[in-house]
Amino acid sequence: MAVTKHEESVMGDAAPPISEAEGAVLGLDNVALALPVAGVGSRVLAGLLDYLVQFVIQIIWLFALGGSVIFGGARGWWSWGVYVLGVFLIDWGYFSASEIFLSQQTLGKKAVQLRVVTREGGTPSVASLLVRNLLRWADLMVGVVLMALDPLGRRLGDRLAGTLVVHEVQRPALVVSRVPEGWGASEISVVESLFEREPEMEPHRAEQLAQRLLESLRQLHPEFLAGIEQSGAALETLRRAFLTGGS
Repeated sequence: MAVTKHEESVMGDAAPPISEAEGAVLGLDNVALALPVAGVGSRVLAGLLDYLVQFVIQIIWLFALGGSVIFGGARGWWSWGVYVLGVFLIDWGYFSASEIFLSQQTLGKKAVQLRVVTREGGTPSVASLLVRNLLRWADLMVGVVLMALDPLGRRLGDRLAGTLVVHEVQRPALVVSRVPEGWGASEISVVESLFEREPEMEPHRAEQLAQRLLESLRQLHPEFLAGIEQSGAALETLRRAFLTGGS
């Protein structure tokens, strides 16, 4: 995953890379963010629900076009071409428009509580959501196999668009109260993700990530930690620094 020089500097150069084989979603400078990646079963279930909706829409399209051909007296190969084009546009448009306007969810994903995110756990762009659904027909044939073999559960469209599908976990909104000077949204999201997902992670893993962040802050932003009680666990020190700003 490409990161900017500034993003690399936040975590320092000593952090070891984390491979995809570990099944981790990578955040800032390969920091593992334990996003709850959706498995094949939940993905297939959401897809079946979506294609039930699609079936109704496609039947309406078939009868609408058939009626225009019969009663309009139109004949010829072009009517089949229009039908096939309409089938593709309805399929692509349903999934793309749903994910764009329904907060990265289709009706099926909403029912199963899944959501499309970027590899960093953020919100995909409109272009990414359009691209990820272009290969849906090909994914109907090979997508399940690819999702089963990929540690991050990606089909062709996900690989092309740089997206993932994760389980939606309801959490209270968490906003840091202070950040180091020069930090942007990507750096802040890593810290917030660590705080939010810490209850789901193995304690030693959460503490390890917190220690890496804390070491980077000590090297690059020592003024941010001035006056902060730094005894005890790294994760608690980060909470004091980012959430309360005191001891």
